[in-house]
Amino acid sequence: MTKKLLFSLVAIAIAANVAIAQVATPMLLQAKTSAPSKQHNRTMVQKAPMADDTQVLLEDFEQLNQDNMMPEGWVVVDALQGVNCANIAESTQGQFGAFSEDYGLTSMYDDENSRDAWAIAPAITLEAGQTYHVGIYAFCMGYASTTDEWQLTVGTSQSVEAQTTVVIDHTGSNATRDSEWILCTGTFTPATTGSYYLAIHHCTQATGGNMAMWDYLQVDSDHIRFMPEGFFRSKGGLWSLDQFMADANGNYLMPRVYTYEGEQFEFSYYAENCESVMWDFGSYGNPSESDEASPIISYDLGEGKDEVATENVLIMMNEDGEAYSIREFYINRVHNEKAFFDFVGNFKPEDNLYTLSDNGTNEALCGLNSSYRRIAERFDRPADSKITVAGFYLVFGNYKMSPVHINKTYTARILQADANGMPGNVLFSKEYKFSETMGKDEISSGYLALAPVVFESEVEVTGSFFIELELPEITPSSNNHLFIAHCYDRENDDCSTYYYNSTDIAGKPAGWYNANDFYGRNICCGIYPNVLFNDKTAVIAPSMAACTVYANGSELNVVNAKLGSKIVVTDIAGRVVLTATANNLKTTINTGLNEGIYIVTVDGVSTKISIR
Repeated sequence: MTKKLLFSLVAIAIAANVAIAQVATPMLLQAKTSAPSKQHNRTMVQKAPMADDTQVLLEDFEQLNQDNMMPEGWVVVDALQGVNCANIAESTQGQFGAFSEDYGLTSMYDDENSRDAWAIAPAITLEAGQTYHVGIYAFCMGYASTTDEWQLTVGTSQSVEAQTTVVIDHTGSNATRDSEWILCTGTFTPATTGSYYLAIHHCTQATGGNMAMWDYLQVDSDHIRFMPEGFFRSKGGLWSLDQFMADANGNYLMPRVYTYEGEQFEFSYYAENCESVMWDFGSYGNPSESDEASPIISYDLGEGKDEVATENVLIMMNEDGEAYSIREFYINRVHNEKAFFDFVGNFKPEDNLYTLSDNGTNEALCGLNSSYRRIAERFDRPADSKITVAGFYLVFGNYKMSPVHINKTYTARILQADANGMPGNVLFSKEYKFSETMGKDEISSGYLALAPVVFESEVEVTGSFFIELELPEITPSSNNHLFIAHCYDRENDDCSTYYYNSTDIAGKPAGWYNANDFYGRNICCGIYPNVLFNDKTAVIAPSMAACTVYANGSELNVVNAKLGSKIVVTDIAGRVVLTATANNLKTTINTGLNEGIYIVTVDGVSTKISIR
């Protein structure tokens, strides 16, 4: 992964093993783009065209020869040998997905030479005098001062010399920087009937371009297919930090949502070229299907089930075909018979993360800001539910603090939501130094990071609550700033971030306000409380002070063990089948063990678990 694939719009990919301590160096997170990805932390997109007799060619780069990773019959001419069909989401570490399904044609950059690479398709038969419509989706983002250049050409043989007709020209002044998949079109009218060969030519003249990508090449005698494009949004539940985490092999974990019994989820969608939609919420959805634009559902896991894997599917349709936006995730039902311990927040799998500043200055939207030094994030829970909070993660970017200010303190608070859903009574308040939380004075630009805050004693909360940060009087500058990560572009009333207006800004008196009142972006911010769920006040939640061991399927979870504690797993015959080290307040291990009964020993205390 090179710096050339970093974007200013970022989402996070968190390695699974992050040590939490009162004084810790924040973990750096690799920047990611906002385009859809086939990884679990993005909604997957697949497309299926309608059959049409007018279509001459449709190449989606999915059926590949495994020897050269190109469709059968294609020819590559490239001295750099940097052209093939890559699984884009995997090859770019989940940054973005192909336009259709998994694969797309990719051509790598060259730091030393201009780019001159060809991918030439096998023959198609075209008729004289017939105008053919040619379309291809391109994603050419460029890098720094270099804009990627390319052409789509047609010739009478499968050679570079024969590619004499330019159908689509994105060279010179026609070259563009694309931050998403762009449909590019042209026409070709052959003078004689016969065999013709289309080619994609990556021809960036400057050195130091970027990886360029193409997908969904089509030739049609009637029209270019405008497939539906879009994604869905949802409201409801608290989502685990799992959705941004990767295991030891770099595979992203499936998202996980915590929902109370009967909680309603509201869905909506944004789409282009879409005439109608259908929703499939799986067997646990109630209802399981809908053709409404904004359905409201709940999830019923059935008797005795605390966790299930499921998926939601949005089908977007028009006369040219269908597109599917898919979310795979776990549902954890919070109820009175079982406690769940996790880091949870308001980011949803479809959200993009940003670090924003006001008009290019260092006045961070949330963070060190002369106007808005107090920020609170709301976490919605039923009025009678109990939650124990043990600390939180702060997701931030572009942090820097000068020696003069590094030991200044900020205040973290937990506030009870009042009758109007606004920040109310203070349940917890403590001052922390920047040096304690951040562990260093600077985090490089272009990255996000996690800062852990661990409370000395857990805080019990009933119903909805806020976590507030109040930052000190520091003038924002290039040497002093803290940009907290955000997502936005939500539905009109789906905002969970609040600001304390300490001065008469925009005619508003001092007090707490929803972020929409100032910014209108319907945002939530990067605060993930470390909570123990227990949904009924009549049930006493297990103590956070004690080590807890439980299994979800073949996944072993060890909660609140001392950092560095040895974890030993034995089978019922006493044989050691697995050892590990506690590296987090919650250590999660994908055991790979067969179904059965096992004994987990941590610091001399043994617990019987069932792997299923």
